Amino acid sequence: MRMTLGSDAFEDQLLADLNEPQRQAVTHFEGPALILAGPGSGKTRVITRRIAWLIAQGVKPWHILAITFTNKAAGEMRARVEAIAPQKGAIISTFHSFGVRFMRQYAARLGFEPTFTIYDQTDRGRMTKIALEDAKVDSNRFSPEAISGAISRAKNQLLSPDRYAAEARDFFSRAVAEVYPRYEKRMRDAGALDFDDLLYWPALALRNDPTLRTEADERWRFVLVDEYQDTNTAQYAIARNLCQDYPNLLVVGDPDQSIYKFRGSDIRNILDFERDYPGAKVLHLSDNYRSSRHILRAADALIANNQQRKPKKLTPREREGRPVEVVTHDDQGREADAIARLVKEEVQSGRRSFRDFAVLLRMNALTRAFEQAFIRQKVPFQIVKGLAFFDRKENKDVLAYLRLLVNIRDDVSFLRVVNEPPRGIGATTLERLQEYANSRETTLLSAAAQAEFIPDVTARAAQSLSAFARLIGELQDLASGPPHEAIKKVLEKTRYRESLKTKDVMADDDRIANIEELVTAARQFSEANPDLGVAGFLENITLAGDIDSYDAKEESVTMMTLHAAKGLEFPVVFLPAMEQGILPHERSLNNPSDVEEERRLCFVGITRAMEELHLSCARMREFRGRTIYTVQSMFLSELPSDVKRSERGVSEMGSPPEAAWLDGDVPIVRREPARSAPTATAYSSSGTSPAPYEPGEVVQHDTYGLGQVLEVSGHGATRKIRIRFITQGLRTFLVDKVVLKKVARDR
Repeated sequence: MRMTLGSDAFEDQLLADLNEPQRQAVTHFEGPALILAGPGSGKTRVITRRIAWLIAQGVKPWHILAITFTNKAAGEMRARVEAIAPQKGAIISTFHSFGVRFMRQYAARLGFEPTFTIYDQTDRGRMTKIALEDAKVDSNRFSPEAISGAISRAKNQLLSPDRYAAEARDFFSRAVAEVYPRYEKRMRDAGALDFDDLLYWPALALRNDPTLRTEADERWRFVLVDEYQDTNTAQYAIARNLCQDYPNLLVVGDPDQSIYKFRGSDIRNILDFERDYPGAKVLHLSDNYRSSRHILRAADALIANNQQRKPKKLTPREREGRPVEVVTHDDQGREADAIARLVKEEVQSGRRSFRDFAVLLRMNALTRAFEQAFIRQKVPFQIVKGLAFFDRKENKDVLAYLRLLVNIRDDVSFLRVVNEPPRGIGATTLERLQEYANSRETTLLSAAAQAEFIPDVTARAAQSLSAFARLIGELQDLASGPPHEAIKKVLEKTRYRESLKTKDVMADDDRIANIEELVTAARQFSEANPDLGVAGFLENITLAGDIDSYDAKEESVTMMTLHAAKGLEFPVVFLPAMEQGILPHERSLNNPSDVEEERRLCFVGITRAMEELHLSCARMREFRGRTIYTVQSMFLSELPSDVKRSERGVSEMGSPPEAAWLDGDVPIVRREPARSAPTATAYSSSGTSPAPYEPGEVVQHDTYGLGQVLEVSGHGATRKIRIRFITQGLRTFLVDKVVLKKVARDR
């Protein structure tokens, strides 16, 4: 029964500045609900106000669980709720942070130690390599990266090693089936979980343990899930099983912004919500408070070409704004220079500041030209690429020491630091140590303490191993204290700082500055979280995402990938490299479903723009060590007629000279200088002699565009030509019936 605690004035204040659909979403009390929230529609406001409203109705804060996808979003929501809610205590976190909380609480019941270590991608790769060796699988044939990726996908689909092996059909999956259980055993022995385990084990526990599921359902009676379109199988199972006895699941999302299929997300979770929860309330948040009318018209026109969606139209609440601009440049250098000059001119004129601008790219590999252009134009910029600071070798070494202090079973961290700084412990000694540990089913640290008893280990190496084991034992008490104090003590006792000094003074200073900054980061964490020790600091680093390194207050242009830009907004957005093979990505071109995801990614990029949107492409692009002759992105042709189109600095280049082909159906140009302009010669059936097509030649078709001849077969009137086109894939024609233009060069 609904309770009505709290003042009417407080409720009125919570709802006063909301539109009607937002108000209905906030005041929905019990039962499942789907909130379809377009970009810029105020969904964060709705979620935070709903949490405060529930508390005002008398719901205990600890019965509320709100889950989103980034630490940044969770932190923003938490701050907003704490600023307006009458009581505190609601859990607002990412799925993975919730998974850690769940695993720490129920570790013993699930067969884990509560002090488990969370492995990052690098350490996970090392453990996969060890498991490959255990399974005697040839790592030259199947890379640890490929095997690790397959195991990750299996966990996201809640496939145990046994279930995965039962479904293995091809040679690769059977190899994975050999490695997967050995990887899991190694992880258990090390007292470690990987990133996927933080979802995998809670999902299985909630599904398979009725008592535990009931306890969790009783604990969290109101569950809110943000960005529901990005949930994978494990996340879907967690949300569903937390809402059986108290089916108060409210999800917020937008099918048009589902862009994480490569991480296992399944757009069907949101598309099928009404089937999964019959009678669910469905509300549409379509009013956009972010972007101008021109930008929203472009976004609507683009995304309307997708089939996997729930149709909606974004309603602009802002002014008309400037028309969206599409510019074609001669090459990527001119494209980058034009963007840098525009930014500089706008800032010098006083109309903009540097932080108003964002350059959003399909992949990080495209940043080089823009970095060079910004440096030439003296334009400050920041590249958001995740927590590269913590991935630097010296910092990884220090963090591995901390992890070993927290979890002495962490063999991967042991192997990283046992000879950092150098202690005269070579590869052969470590092999003997591992053999000894395996034969006794003990940890490497425990084996190191017994090094004098290991056959074929020299006395000197044994002494070094024993000394290392004693050192870790002496430092172990630091794990319960402040992380910055632990780091300083580790640096002092190991003399790691001194070991960084070489003859390269500048490099030495940089490395030492990095570990000093690490101490600062640990101190700041400790001040903000005085109750959390070293384990909490390590957990915070491991769970951080790409966007957590983004500083919105920094006076600089932001460069990031389209995936990382999700949830952000900027007054001016540039979307360069709008070319086939880049956006949409070359891997998507033969799969309509993948092309739809690429279109959604473009839609996300467009809707980050508040006031101005500039899209561009280049006719020539140096990419992956080759010079590509490009074709404009198909998405540019899907934009509305009011888009302003222009060409800047485009020479009369015609078709590409001596064209070759990329694996992804993108033509490239060899680097030899052209002696004359290329020409296109038309051929058609003229009676007796067919055109002399050869495999490898590049041809132009009036409908299908550029393509490469793959095969010419047959004789006479039945002679056929098989062509792979950039945008249309494979096509076969009768040679006598097709009209093609051969891309050739006048000699």
